[in-house]
Amino acid sequence: MDTIERLAGIFEGTGVWHDSTANSLAYSVHQTNRATPGGFEITFKHDFADGTAVDARFEMTWIAPHIFRVDVSGQPVGHGYLFDAYCHYHLEIGDRFVEASYRTNDETVEVFGSSSRNADGNYIAWNEVLRRVT
Repeated sequence: MDTIERLAGIFEGTGVWHDSTANSLAYSVHQTNRATPGGFEITFKHDFADGTAVDARFEMTWIAPHIFRVDVSGQPVGHGYLFDAYCHYHLEIGDRFVEASYRTNDETVEVFGSSSRNADGNYIAWNEVLRRVT
């Protein structure tokens, strides 16, 4: 069906989030993107400058050419698409809407995303630059 060849691999880098009250925080990223029999998987860990961390795992299942469903812990939470070097998805977790985009080139992935609410209830957006390590 579709391929994640350009997105597949292990990546490390940094990111910064910004919220609607002018707060921001830097973090490091370790991310793995791999093909699965029915689609692909994105897993990542964010280690924030304040000592906190977030681990996440998203399972993408192809449902049509270029279109996939996003599952978290086996539950469907959103959809997305992949066209060559660009991947985008959105999901709904509780009362939060999250979207993320991945723009790939030879050895890097740029990540852009936002959420309707962060832990403090504020709109948040982020940008990451990840470099292929394997």
